[in-house]
Amino acid sequence: REELPTSARTSLGSSDEYCELSDDQRVYNRLISGMHSSISLHIAHSYCLQIDPHHVGECLEWGPNTALAHERVLHHPDRLSNLYVAFGMLLRAVVKAGGAVAAAVPIEPPPNGEMNLYHDSALEWTESLLPQLTRLESTCPQTFDESLFFSSREQRLELQSKFQQLQEIMRCVGCDRCKLWGMLQTLGIGTALRVLFHGMDEETTDEPLELSRQEAVALVNTLERFSSALVFAQSLHSKHTGEDGSEMSLENGQSFSSLLIDSLTLDKLIDL
Repeated sequence: REELPTSARTSLGSSDEYCELSDDQRVYNRLISGMHSSISLHIAHSYCLQIDPHHVGECLEWGPNTALAHERVLHHPDRLSNLYVAFGMLLRAVVKAGGAVAAAVPIEPPPNGEMNLYHDSALEWTESLLPQLTRLESTCPQTFDESLFFSSREQRLELQSKFQQLQEIMRCVGCDRCKLWGMLQTLGIGTALRVLFHGMDEETTDEPLELSRQEAVALVNTLERFSSALVFAQSLHSKHTGEDGSEMSLENGQSFSSLLIDSLTLDKLIDL
């Protein structure tokens, strides 16, 4: 097995302790870490730089906080790697879901008095978002082979159960905004796992994949959150270094494109 990054060894106690974790627990840890990295980059990208001294809870100036981005994510290769892993898993799930996403979000007549709002959102969905999702299957590479993800049905069920429990924990969060985003993204990751694992068991082999409207919305929204976090990582890095247009690289010289390839290799997903 490869040696763990220093930050990972510190948080886990030792590499030997980490290696004793089950495969499903390692994957769970990486997905949660990727979600944490995404949230941190979104916070750093739109950060309150100056609080209004005359109004409680109001901000005078919003903007990027590059120091925060580097402190929480960009100075930690393992955290950024985990973000790539989570993004790759979500991308593969959206591609595999295919028509199930479109079928779960039908165009229905709006309630009275909401025609304008309905028309704008329906137009964006049918003319922009849905065609982009449809093209993913032909334009995006297969990030990993989910048939090799877990051979054990018990491990698959255990991983899905962990995210179901996490969704229940999110219901106890006091901040309504934090609760909304937390439940949305944990549901998105949980849905991605359900999509990837669909058809692996005999009872689901011949059954078509069906998603609820909430699952489809959470899956696509979470993919957008993670993909925009990667864009923010590039822009925040460029602002920090003053570089423009060059490929982002880690402190050890490894390019982020090579990190992406490494992160999406299945044995890396389990071993790191």
